[in-house]
Amino acid sequence: GERHQKIILYLDRFLTAELKPGQAITRSIVMRWIEGMAHLSIGTRINRLCILRQFCLYLRYFDPRTCIIQRSFLPRRTRSAPHIYAREEVLKIMAAAKRLGPPESLRPVVIATIIGMLYATGVRIGEALNLTLGDVDLKQRLIQVRKSKFKKSRYVPIAPSTAHHLAAYLRQRQQAGFSTASTAPLFVNLNGTRYGHPLFTTTFLEILRNSGIRGPKGNRGPRIHDFRHTFAVERL
Repeated sequence: GERHQKIILYLDRFLTAELKPGQAITRSIVMRWIEGMAHLSIGTRINRLCILRQFCLYLRYFDPRTCIIQRSFLPRRTRSAPHIYAREEVLKIMAAAKRLGPPESLRPVVIATIIGMLYATGVRIGEALNLTLGDVDLKQRLIQVRKSKFKKSRYVPIAPSTAHHLAAYLRQRQQAGFSTASTAPLFVNLNGTRYGHPLFTTTFLEILRNSGIRGPKGNRGPRIHDFRHTFAVERL
């Protein structure tokens, strides 16, 4: 994929600068590759080291001097187990969202509807916030997610109850005076532009803390992306 192509380009530049003609990839060269990416995330480091490991395995067939990176040498991820939201938690979160201000604004409905969509469809938060009115087909009960991860697009079917709630949201959105053009964002902020990811994340975490579902700032806990895990578990 495109990500691996970028890593190979980085590796090519590194080895071109490090290796002399006829020189093999030694342990010291591997260590310099590792030291040069100490500032990167653990996932990026693992990906880059895996590419070098595969390259060394290939070169070893032609040059037995090539250093082999053992699997045990790869960094270990420290991901927390995903939180699977109980239905009662989701209802509690959505109820808290509907109590948000400002008074008479569409904001509480927008946030509650986003949360409901994440739970009911399993789409990513970025995918939900990028939706336009033209991406939602309530008659066919389909949502079109355009150019998401790896620039791929797909259709996501929605349940009748989800379509019903989206229809109610769209009526409220129209009554609030926001644009109904097909290219207009589905989820809008107070200014009528697309609801931002950082703003939603901040609001969502505040709701979780105030609801007792997540601890104070600085503590790990349930995340937005866990709605995607929850969707997968419930479908299974």
